[in-house]
Amino acid sequence: MTGSIQTKTGGKNYYAVISYYDEDGKRKQQWMNTDVPVKGNNKRKASAKLQEILAEYGEGGINPTKDVFFADYMAQHLETLKISIASSTYDGYKIILNSHILPYFKKRRLKVKDITPTIIQKYITDKMNDGLSPNTVIKHIRNISKCLDSALKQRVITYNPVKMVELPKKERFTGAKHYNENKDIQITMNIYTHLDMDAKSNIANTLNDKFQLPIAK
Repeated sequence: MTGSIQTKTGGKNYYAVISYYDEDGKRKQQWMNTDVPVKGNNKRKASAKLQEILAEYGEGGINPTKDVFFADYMAQHLETLKISIASSTYDGYKIILNSHILPYFKKRRLKVKDITPTIIQKYITDKMNDGLSPNTVIKHIRNISKCLDSALKQRVITYNPVKMVELPKKERFTGAKHYNENKDIQITMNIYTHLDMDAKSNIANTLNDKFQLPIAK
């Protein structure tokens, strides 16, 4: 079970949209008025109200079935985070999900309840064998862990399997040559070319702020 904050055309308040799967595995949605006004920059208050609603539902209001595919759950989790993180952070998460995590788990048709430390460890091994750097793989696992933390809070799972895996040793940056030769950069650039202009602009602005890149003339 996941949720997001939405508005209605002409509506004065934010709505919590609860997404879940019924006992037949069909995806359902329920809209709930948070009573938090849109006017006044109240997105954070609405987001906090959403978390309260999800916690209440996790205690029995809606049965958060464990038969949800993990890839679907991760995609929904990202949309839940969208309102509370910077757009550049969201774009970065989305690139990682679409280029690596979602294809991997969709292919294996694993459900949330099926995710174990062994499966996470194999993901790490497979991605390292694909040529991704340890630092990139660690970022993937952190994203997976955040999603599983959410599933744990909502009582979809009883523990977070990421807490029981061995992460690769983090590498120190050794120069542009090593950095450019990594396959993860090539894959990421392929995904980047398919982003819309707003997403590309957000990423470019973030890189410019962080690394003080020169402006091309």
